[in-house]
Amino acid sequence: MLKFQESCPICKGLGFVKTPKGVKKCTCIYKGFNINKFLHIPKRFDHASLESIKSKVETITYSKVLFYLENFKDFYQKGKGLLFIGPPGVGKTFIAISLLKEIYKKFSIRGFFIDTKDLSVRLKVGFSTNNYHKLVYFLYKVPVLVLDDLGNEELVDWFKDFLIGLINYRYNEKKVTFITTNYYPSYLVGKNQFTQSLKGFRVVSNSSIKNEPLPQKVDEQFLLDYKLGSHIISRIAEMTFPIILKGQDKRVKKIT
Repeated sequence: MLKFQESCPICKGLGFVKTPKGVKKCTCIYKGFNINKFLHIPKRFDHASLESIKSKVETITYSKVLFYLENFKDFYQKGKGLLFIGPPGVGKTFIAISLLKEIYKKFSIRGFFIDTKDLSVRLKVGFSTNNYHKLVYFLYKVPVLVLDDLGNEELVDWFKDFLIGLINYRYNEKKVTFITTNYYPSYLVGKNQFTQSLKGFRVVSNSSIKNEPLPQKVDEQFLLDYKLGSHIISRIAEMTFPIILKGQDKRVKKIT
């Protein structure tokens, strides 16, 4: 199972300690603390950072990410996360991980990254050994959770029920959740990308930005609703701001 309890022995993973003069950041933030391991970030993304994504995404996408980070305290109180949508290889996971790391460094708020396919395997192993309760409890309670590649896992009934329960709990308890997915939720289909993605998510507008339309129609099997059900998609709509990423698959582009 995941050793998600591994943390700094001084602050126990909180990122701060109490002193006679008040609360201050723990030395683990500055001295060799393995933040990637602590946040369960895969080695391929060890060097992901906010600065490194600047040249990889469109200006409007980067502006939204910065805006979210700058207003994170308010969004954290409201339980507002982000929903990254787009085809494979356009940087969804890279951005989500960069934000996760930045939030811990800047606010000392614990986050955790998990790929949903990896999660299904780990839970299955945990069920067979009756050693899953700690992981489930942790995923429910962790302040910031990244659910990566939602919709591409094998959604057998028990795992679909688990994901629905997890998202529902985090919605009700206003826990910040970042989701990356290749699938569009139905509430975005047929809408204008620029207008819809900024609804309630105020970023300084730029009249030169292209008003690219979202898909006017999507086959049912390619909708996130088809994977999880409209009731949970309604919750995702309220608990996240959508950020749409487009472009070529950067992984494939490297070898072509």
